Amino acid sequence: MTSTSLWEELVTSALLGTDRRTPPPEAVTPGKDAPTALLDAAALHTVRRRAGLLPAPAAARPEPAPHDARPQLPAPARRRLAQLLTDRSAPSAGGRRGTAPDLTELLPQWLAAANAHEYQAPPSVLPALLDAARARTDLRPQALTFAGPRGLWLARLNPEWKFALRGASGSATLPDVGDPEAVQRLWDEGLFAERVALLAAVRERDAGTALALLAATWSTERAEDRLMFLDSLRTGLTDADEPFLEQALSDRSRNVRATAAELLSALPHSALAGRMAARAASCVSLDRGEGTTGIGVEAPHECDADMQRDGVMPSPPSGRGERSWWLGQLVEAAPLSTWPGRFGGRTAGEIVALPVADGWGDELHAAWCRAAVRQRDAEWSRALLGAPGTPPETGPGTTSLAERAKLLATLPEGERAGWV
Repeated sequence: MTSTSLWEELVTSALLGTDRRTPPPEAVTPGKDAPTALLDAAALHTVRRRAGLLPAPAAARPEPAPHDARPQLPAPARRRLAQLLTDRSAPSAGGRRGTAPDLTELLPQWLAAANAHEYQAPPSVLPALLDAARARTDLRPQALTFAGPRGLWLARLNPEWKFALRGASGSATLPDVGDPEAVQRLWDEGLFAERVALLAAVRERDAGTALALLAATWSTERAEDRLMFLDSLRTGLTDADEPFLEQALSDRSRNVRATAAELLSALPHSALAGRMAARAASCVSLDRGEGTTGIGVEAPHECDADMQRDGVMPSPPSGRGERSWWLGQLVEAAPLSTWPGRFGGRTAGEIVALPVADGWGDELHAAWCRAAVRQRDAEWSRALLGAPGTPPETGPGTTSLAERAKLLATLPEGERAGWV
C-alpha cells in the first residue's frame, strides 16, 4: 500500500470511527487499542508527509511594478485612508442605527477627492483597497482609478482580484462618439472596460443613443457586465429610461434587479415609484390621538412576489427584523412628494418634527434619509439634518454620521460648506 493510500485509510478510520473501520495493520503499532494506535499512526504519518514534500520548480520572477508618475498622497490623507479601509464599526443592539459611525461609508467621497487631485495610492494600502473594491462594486471605478498601474500589477498576482483586470482598458482611445460606425465597432469588439467607458461617453452626449446601444446586446451580456452597464444609466437618468429599466426588473440577476429598482425609484413619475408610494402610504399615516398629533406606523406583514420584483429584498441582514427591513425599503423607494399630502399639507420640516409612535422613529427617519439622498432632495435633507448648531442626538432627524454626510452632499456647495 502506498503512503498516499495508507493516509487515506487512516483518515477514513478517523471519520467513521475505529469500531466501524479498523485502521490498516501496516500503519499501526501492534498491542495498542485501536483509537490510541490510530492517533499514533496519524502523528507519525503527518510528519512523514510533511518531510516528504518535494520542492516545486521555481516560478518565473514577476516583472517589477510599473512606475506611477502621479504625486504622493499627503501624510494626513494617507492616515485617513488607512482608517477608512480598516474601520469595522459594529451595529448597535437590535439592529437599530446607533451613533457609532461606519467610516467605510465615507470611502466614495474620499476616493473622489483623491482622484480629483490625481494622487497615487500608497503601495501599502493597495491590498486593502482591492479587497474593499472586491466587496463593493460601487467602489470599483474610483478605487481602480486611484490604485492605478500598480494596482493592476498587483491584481495579476491574486485570483481574488481578477475583477480589476476586467476593468483594465490599457491604452485604448475611445472613438469620436459622433461617429456611429466607430462606436458600433468598439461596442461589438472592444474589451469590457472599453465598452463601459464608451457607454459612459455616449450617454453623456446622447442618452437615447446610449440606451439603444445597450438594449441591442442586453440579453447576451454577462450578469456582472449587465450590472456595470446599468450603473452607467445614472448619468442623465430621465423618464425615457423607464421602459428599459422596467424590463430589467425581471432580470435573472438579483443585483441587476435591485439596481434597476433603485434607478426607477429615483424617477418620481415612474410606475415603480407610484407602486412604492402606495405601499409606503399604507404603512405610514397621520395619527391623531387625544390632544396629540403624530405619525403612526404599521409595517408590512409579508413581502409578496410583486414587492420582490420591485426590488424589495425579502431576507433582512443579521440583527434586523423582517417587518422593519421591508418598511425601510418601501419608504426609501417612495417619492418624497408622497408625504406632504399624506400629512395634511405639512412641509418636510414639519413632518420630520412629528413624534413617531411605537419606537419606529429611527427606522422611518433613516429611510427618509436614504430617499432624500437618492432623489437629491435638498428640502428633505435640511429637515433631516436639523439646524447646524443642534446636537444630532437632540435634533429632529438622523443621528448617524454616515447618513448626515450623505444628506450634506445633496445641498448646494456654498450651503454645504457653511453648514460644515
